Amino acid sequence: MDNQKQKISGQILKLKGKTIFFDVYKAINNSNYLKITESRFDKETKQSKRYSIILFKEDIEDFRKTLGEINLE
Repeated sequence: MDNQKQKISGQILKLKGKTIFFDVYKAINNSNYLKITESRFDKETKQSKRYSIILFKEDIEDFRKTLGEINLE
């Protein structure tokens, strides 16, 4: 087996000034994880900057619960 990560699925969310990628990968131990990547274009450097977080399967429910508790008012 090769060491390449296997992409299972993905979604793209395009917002003003940035794009967010939601990608599910299969880890070496066969468990799935979610990688959320924000991509922004820097007008000064003319380059795209990316920042990512990784959530493992056992963390998704707590992440979802915390998002649901956020009040933006």
